[in-house]
Amino acid sequence: MPFVSVEVEVSLSKFDTEELLEELQERGRKHEAIGLADGYDPVEGKGTAQLADALYEARRNGNDARALELCDRLIYAAIGRIV
Repeated sequence: MPFVSVEVEVSLSKFDTEELLEELQERGRKHEAIGLADGYDPVEGKGTAQLADALYEARRNGNDARALELCDRLIYAAIGRIV
């Protein structure tokens, strides 16, 4: 499958929340879990959306070891598979 990359400049403030939610629903995603299957990681005590937030923060702070650990937990919480 070919891959095409396009750069556009758009401000999300031009879209209201309802429009964004409708777009996500049309794409078959659930906005409650940021498009991830709603799961739970008992070790971290977090759901998939919370794990995704923690993963984002770890990557943003440059903590790659923690990010990889959270990535594995996110995979388990979302699809039930152990990496």
